[in-house]
Amino acid sequence: MNAAHINEIISFVGIGLMLFSLFLIFLSRHKIKIKFLKMITAFIAYMSLIISGILITYIVLSWPS
Repeated sequence: MNAAHINEIISFVGIGLMLFSLFLIFLSRHKIKIKFLKMITAFIAYMSLIISGILITYIVLSWPS
């Protein structure tokens, strides 16, 4: 695989993590009633959002490769 394919896979992983974090934040805020599980779910959601932001920033900044 060349660099363009690797960048494409990284961008798909970033988009997938954003969708995953959106789903977890929805669960954390509206569906889960146990406070400890809400905190764990929200933590995982925000960490995946941060990681996806870093991945997408990397893809955008290394675009003309």
